[in-house]
Amino acid sequence: MTIRVGVADWRVTDDDDAVLVTSGLGSCVAIAVRDARSGAGGLLHAMLPEADGPVDTPAKYVDSGLDEMVSALLRLGASPSSLTAKLAGGSTMLDLSIGDSVGSRNVSAAERALADADIELLASETGGDSGRSVSFSPSSGDVTIDRVDAEVHVI
Repeated sequence: MTIRVGVADWRVTDDDDAVLVTSGLGSCVAIAVRDARSGAGGLLHAMLPEADGPVDTPAKYVDSGLDEMVSALLRLGASPSSLTAKLAGGSTMLDLSIGDSVGSRNVSAAERALADADIELLASETGGDSGRSVSFSPSSGDVTIDRVDAEVHVI
């Protein structure tokens, strides 16, 4: 079963046959979180590093989106002490910002949010200047990344 994750969205599942899929990752990041013990996993597609306060769409931001998704994983029976993560995205696309690109700020925010939540980051595929699509199988832990300018690979 394929579960689509939109931009500024997250989904969780404990279905062994489920694959969480998101596309259109430019400067956005995808954070895949898994508890191998329970089989629960989730995928977040966040657009911006951090919320400045309460927001209507927590998944738009790395910090609030990760918090919300992890809470949903815990409700599915995941154990906070056995969560691991993989990270993809954060490209420097057409970026007119001053200082670090939105993509690199998203990657830094994701690494910080995962560390703050005591979730080990097992692998990442970030940066560059091309878009990505991501498929995440919570049952295996595989994150398959399809980049516009490179071969498909699994982290």
